[in-house]
Amino acid sequence: MVAVMINGSGFEWQESVSQLINVLQRSDFAVSFLDSIKAISDFDSAVIMAYGVGPTPKILHDQLDDEYKDAFYDRYLKGAFILSPLYQSYKNNANGFFHINDAAPEGFFDSEYHQKYYCYSGLIDQVFYLKQFGAGVAIVVSLARTRKLPPFSRLEKMALKSIESIIISLVAKNWEKLANDEYKFCDYLNKAFENFGRSVLSKREKDAVNCMLRGSSSKSAAREMGISTETERSYRKTIYNKLNVCSHSEIYHLFFKSLEFADRGEDCDPLSLLWHSAKISH
Repeated sequence: MVAVMINGSGFEWQESVSQLINVLQRSDFAVSFLDSIKAISDFDSAVIMAYGVGPTPKILHDQLDDEYKDAFYDRYLKGAFILSPLYQSYKNNANGFFHINDAAPEGFFDSEYHQKYYCYSGLIDQVFYLKQFGAGVAIVVSLARTRKLPPFSRLEKMALKSIESIIISLVAKNWEKLANDEYKFCDYLNKAFENFGRSVLSKREKDAVNCMLRGSSSKSAAREMGISTETERSYRKTIYNKLNVCSHSEIYHLFFKSLEFADRGEDCDPLSLLWHSAKISH
């Protein structure tokens, strides 16, 4: 595909790539790397991170506005990342360039997660490159826009897509050592997501609550589960009763509260540990 240049010319992009090759695996690579992408299309929030090298994402480099850093480090890294479309894409072995619309489930932008965790970070639009290395390790390059910039245009997304193979190759080469290292750790946060509510919900109810937490609408969740929308909604009512909640917001609150107990037992339902702790405290 021929690159569609937005901010700069094809010659400028080629020049920036040649300079990047000279700084591969140096400490200043990430800054030069992101600057080169800005020659294609601008962004004002960027994070490069590795999945699969620890229980939480490993931040390799960030260019975040000070106004929104707390949202990322205090919310996203503390557990909200598990429900993010980027992390879910990683878990689904996706590879390449994506716009948030491509990765998010139907209903995501009206979901509790989007309102409380995505919007809180100040983001109005996002694209990302995802490189899978195998052995459970991947690197994601997230490029986003806050309210200071307009959403990415169709041409900008085309331009960023057109350099996908070069970006993925540069990521692979620069962080190849990270991908070749062996990591042994307890992925307790992801286990907590998988086990949340398991002690009181049936298998299908558990599938439904997972879809709810990821921000899927009833229609989207029903399609994913291979059931009718009416059946999915009946599952939701049962889930509300069993978890003793009245809203999506309360389910999100329960989930993130239960993450405080995520490291207590790999095969335990963190919700049951939360409830047990609440009984003891009373």
